[in-house]
Amino acid sequence: MRSRPDWKRGRWSENAETRLIHQGLRGFQRAAGDSFTYWRFDYSASEVHPVYDEGAGAGKAFYGAWQVPALHVDHNEAANLEPRDSGLYIMDSLTVLCEFDQLTRVGLTEVDLKHGVFQRDRITYDNIVFGVKHVDIRGQIRRRDIIVTISAEQIMNDELVNDPIFRDYLVDPSFDNEYTQSTFAGPLASAPKGLPHGAIYHDRS
Repeated sequence: MRSRPDWKRGRWSENAETRLIHQGLRGFQRAAGDSFTYWRFDYSASEVHPVYDEGAGAGKAFYGAWQVPALHVDHNEAANLEPRDSGLYIMDSLTVLCEFDQLTRVGLTEVDLKHGVFQRDRITYDNIVFGVKHVDIRGQIRRRDIIVTISAEQIMNDELVNDPIFRDYLVDPSFDNEYTQSTFAGPLASAPKGLPHGAIYHDRS
């Protein structure tokens, strides 16, 4: 259909429509939504093995944590977390539906989403640590991102055992591996359970 020369604009501009949509979404979130905790991986302060993606030298560093409002969080619990005979195990998965504007408050930008900068970030929810795998745009107004989904997978005990900041999230405390007697004894061992906005914490896993 061709546009008419005298075609009238609607009552609302793109800016007005976007603002009203966000107001409605935030109203829904306050009434029936959820929230999750987001941890950003600090690339500049981390030292990672070039092959095995494990901490080396100063180790991995995270900053946060941010409490992020969500429209809905779907925690899919695995039936059995015990390793199979093949050595594999089933993990919990997490799917988060939230506003793009809320996600940008943790520092993620549109460019970060396109280039997968989030892939080493972590989420904590239901006392479980999840590794972020995907962030997908689900709704737009004139290419303005409105809704995003975050897909994440549980990080198991054998990967958390050397993460002092996530120590309290161990499913089985026996995996603690005598934390206070380990090489983390000292300043790292007495680190607080949560960190203020912008704090940096090193992970030598």
